[in-house]
Amino acid sequence: MLIRQLTSVSVRDPQEASSIDSARDAERDSGQYTSWEQIAGYFDGDGNVGVEVVKYVLKFKLRFSDTWKAQILTIKSFLNREGISTSALWHEKREGRLDAYRIEVSSIAGVLAAAKAMLPFCVKKAEDLQILIDYLEGRLNGNQAIERFNEEVRTGRRSGFIRELTLPHTRMEGLRIGQLENASTARAAYAVLVSDAIQKEIKNDHWRHKLSFVKLSNKYGCSVSVIRRVLGAR
Repeated sequence: MLIRQLTSVSVRDPQEASSIDSARDAERDSGQYTSWEQIAGYFDGDGNVGVEVVKYVLKFKLRFSDTWKAQILTIKSFLNREGISTSALWHEKREGRLDAYRIEVSSIAGVLAAAKAMLPFCVKKAEDLQILIDYLEGRLNGNQAIERFNEEVRTGRRSGFIRELTLPHTRMEGLRIGQLENASTARAAYAVLVSDAIQKEIKNDHWRHKLSFVKLSNKYGCSVSVIRRVLGAR
């Protein structure tokens, strides 16, 4: 009985086995990437995490590059099938060397989704991916993220240079500071750049002497929009 049980477990149905093997052969022969394990393996060797400081936040890009155009196009195809948008194909001509081809993932949603999908299968680039995930999800501020990247450079796991900057905000804090700064700049640009005395004369000419917006504009050398703002008109 035991022998018959073991035999029934160990032997596959010939037709089922043939079907599975044929599917695997088709995937391999098509030249297409079919799993995140494959994409992560490529990224671990020839991909990288790009880091850029944009005002008060860090911006990340996932880059895939190769001298074989078809290789990059198959990666692009896989990422697009997974719902991740990529850049157009970059073509860099290099004198005396093979041309290089590159695609990038730069949207926050795409970077986060691809990083999480590749992380379990990466070795060399695992820490870079973990840093960007922790930063984008608010567990690190800019200084902490940059210091971890610097440590990767020091140990040789990451190429590049040591960054020295002050960015003590989380991503959400940095975005908020940027929004407040932009609002302040907008208010300053919208402000009426005429003295209080001139504003008083404009109001007097309009309300007492019934001068129109156009006549006030010609008289005081201001645009009609400025005149309207002085008078509180919309």
